[in-house]
Amino acid sequence: MSNPNENLRVAITGASGFVGQNLLSSAPERWQIKALSRGHAKSCVENVSWRQADLFSLQSSTDALKDTDIAIYLVHSMLPSTRLFQGSFADADLLIADNFAHACVKNGVQQIIYLGGLMPTENISKHLASRQEVEEVFKASGIPYTIFRAGMVAGKGGSSFEILRNLVTNLPGMILPKWTQAKTQVIYIDDLSRLLRQAVMNKDFFNKTIDAVNGESLNYESLIRTTCRVLGKTTVLFRVPINSTKFSKLWVSIFGKTNYELASPLIDSLLCELPQAPPSELISPMIRELSFEGMLEKILKIPGQQTKREKTKLIHTNTVRSIQRLPSIPSINCDEIAREYEKWLPKALFGLIKVKSEPHSGLVTFSLRGLSRPLLILKPILSEPNMPRAKFHIVGGLLSKRSDCGWLEFRQVANRKFTLVSINEFVPILPWYIYRFTQAILHKWTMTSFAEHLESEPRYHTIL
Repeated sequence: MSNPNENLRVAITGASGFVGQNLLSSAPERWQIKALSRGHAKSCVENVSWRQADLFSLQSSTDALKDTDIAIYLVHSMLPSTRLFQGSFADADLLIADNFAHACVKNGVQQIIYLGGLMPTENISKHLASRQEVEEVFKASGIPYTIFRAGMVAGKGGSSFEILRNLVTNLPGMILPKWTQAKTQVIYIDDLSRLLRQAVMNKDFFNKTIDAVNGESLNYESLIRTTCRVLGKTTVLFRVPINSTKFSKLWVSIFGKTNYELASPLIDSLLCELPQAPPSELISPMIRELSFEGMLEKILKIPGQQTKREKTKLIHTNTVRSIQRLPSIPSINCDEIAREYEKWLPKALFGLIKVKSEPHSGLVTFSLRGLSRPLLILKPILSEPNMPRAKFHIVGGLLSKRSDCGWLEFRQVANRKFTLVSINEFVPILPWYIYRFTQAILHKWTMTSFAEHLESEPRYHTIL
């Protein structure tokens, strides 16, 4: 265990969120904390300094984690930071986790602590599968890791808890689909913060994946009924033998006072049966609140009004980000994937697009047949050692409004288990109402088609 007098340098990513704020308020004074957030913030605490970090940028992530001993990762599904986002949030989470892991390696971070989600034994949702992929990224980093898996975190300001409270408060009656019988577990925010603090530089927690639970077996109907009882609400509840989530997502977003994008993956995850085991011997002494009813009573005693979620602001207000997943092909590297894309694109578009690579400068130009000026000009950037990606800065062309920002990259993640292609911080010259329905659609179709090409190419899937 670490020396209690040691001045640990701790970076907390997602520090402005629900769990992050609670961890900051309870962190030991001996920690020197860098609180990382998408927006600007000022600290009123002596040992906390706020830094703005864009996790989609490897350089920004690396700069933010300088002089860090322990990195605590509390980011799950990030909302868009650009004006137009194409792709799934699972792919976005994979990309930013990979940036974070590489930044930790480069800065000599001694431990990564990640808060993920409880994993069902079968029928895993896309939301929970994404969290498991993030776990794999951190495990592949080679840095000692501690992964906590939690279900609903009960506490004032927690998204899942506030949605539940809003539903009970605002509805005189509720329909209970079959998914409300799915098993789950809840942990109180104070207990979770205690676990996160205890794991810091504690070798008993190194390279472990731990279910952060209190051992109380619950289903979602019991959560609703307990909340009604503690709030003194006589809500009429109707069980129905259907399991569709479409209507549930709609009424949860409306009456739970949250956006549909947040409610949708949460509801999909409610179809999963989560583990019912008690807390492990390692964490059991730190779990103080053993009943959901007790959690509710504590929360209601906290003074102040109900916490409202602040609207997320865009970091890059006039840019495009597009992320697509490609087939995993461990037998080739990112440079080979990029070269294959350059050869494939003219064939896929029937020769309308020409791709030329300059042997001396390395510039790659994409031109429309018949036009003298190129559509895009890309400049390859030398990757750092042990960084499996091929990166190209967008430095000109008819389609680009700026030549000083934006890049295309191919990246392999978690020892080449996953492959991503992304465009980041690209500023199109077309007006937005035209770009969205022309170039954006064409780009997404192109990358989807390229993924299908890689999947069907026999030479990449030959078993030796």
